Formats: sequence, structure tokens, C-alpha cells
Amino acid sequence: MSLERFWDIIAQSRSGFDPNRRDGNMDSQVTRLRLILSELSVEEIGSFDNTFTKLFHDAYRWDLWAAGYIIEGGCGDDGITDFRYWLISMGREVYDNAMTDVESLANVAFTPGIEVTRFEGFRFLAREALRRMNASDNDAGLMAFEHPASPAGNEWDDGDLPRRFPKLTAAADQYGAQS
Repeated sequence: MSLERFWDIIAQSRSGFDPNRRDGNMDSQVTRLRLILSELSVEEIGSFDNTFTKLFHDAYRWDLWAAGYIIEGGCGDDGITDFRYWLISMGREVYDNAMTDVESLANVAFTPGIEVTRFEGFRFLAREALRRMNASDNDAGLMAFEHPASPAGNEWDDGDLPRRFPKLTAAADQYGAQS
């Protein structure tokens, strides 16, 4: 599956996103993605999952962890995992912008329609689809990925965050952390 096709599937799963709805957008996206995945072949679902995993690993960076920490009012190991799932669920533009400049998330995370910036359930939808099809990892062509041992980039401490990420800090101060 091409990267374009992967992001097209994510965009389709987000169709119907209602910025005026404070609750339920994530549930709707899960429902739509389940439906989309159910219409794909085992190999396509495996390729979707492989692409998802690669993007997830690529986002294991200190600057994104800082963004999650600021937005959530704290972010541990599980938090950064769920934050990266959310980041992918938001689509290509949000993901690519954040990978280029994490401060771009100040214009996303606190907007109406965003329930939270943790989306644990989003990660497992492809695997659920494969189980429903009684497909093995081999049938799906799932690759064995090694999670990076540590985040890429420069580590930070709490006191540096307002200076390093002023837009995110100002947005969190104005709208309140999501936790």
C-alpha cells in the first residue's frame, strides 16, 4: 500500500468530523475505519498496519513528547504512545506539520471537536480486522518492527518547555491542558 493510499484511508475515516461536536468524533472515526478495513483484503490490511507502525515509530521523538506533555498537562510512557496514535488519526496534514514543527499542534489540539489527544483504541483496528478474518500475521504480510530504544532528538526538562515551545505553552495556558 502506498503512503498516499494509507493517508486516504485515514482521511476517509475522518469524514464527517464535526468541529462543533465535543464528544463522539473519535467513536465515529473508529466506526468508519472498521468499515473501511472490512472492505480491504488481508494483504491490504497488513500493509496498512505496517505503514501505521512505521509512522508511529517515526513519531517517537522528544519534541513530540514535549508537545504531548504540554497539551496533556503531563505525558508518561503510555501517554506518548497514545498521543502518537492520536497524531496519526488526525491525518496527513496534521502529522506532517507536526513532524516539521510541533508548535503547529497549538492550532490543532485545542480546537473545537478535539476530545482528547490520546487515542489508544485507534491502534488496534487493523489487527482486529485481521482477527475477524481469521488471518495470521504471515497471511497479512505483517513486518516485525523494533520500537526505537529511545526518542529521537534532544531531551528536555520541564523548565525548558515554555522557552522551547512558546506557542504550545501559550495555547495550553489559554485553553487549559486536556488532562
